[in-house]
Amino acid sequence: MPNFNIKNRFAVLFGTIIFVMLAGCTTTVHNNSLKPRDLATCLSAHGVKIEYIRPLESAILYADAGIEFGISDQRVAAYYFNTDMETQRNRIKNIQKNKFVFIMGLKFPAMVHGSYVLVNVNTNPQKHKIIAAFKKFEK
Repeated sequence: MPNFNIKNRFAVLFGTIIFVMLAGCTTTVHNNSLKPRDLATCLSAHGVKIEYIRPLESAILYADAGIEFGISDQRVAAYYFNTDMETQRNRIKNIQKNKFVFIMGLKFPAMVHGSYVLVNVNTNPQKHKIIAAFKKFEK
């Protein structure tokens, strides 16, 4: 039978605690396979009133796709980045770190969730509903 003195017990306990803490720190969001239209469905399902939906030019942010929503008489944009590609992952990490994007020389606040970037939400009257729904947008 192994000799479990206090140092060995402490080491095992400490290792177990660190392992559990690190395992709980995963922040992977699984929405890379979802389409921008799925985001519209998610927003609506969580009580966000969408007035219109239309495609948006995504090349301006080097994204794979873009969609614009009319919400409370304001434009809200969502951009999809295919995070299976390293360049797209790096772009979205940079946006997440900076918390803004430049579109045609203008700085816009942006938030990231998984493979999606949401732009121009901060001044929207439905801001809290939009953000809550966006955080739940995954497979």
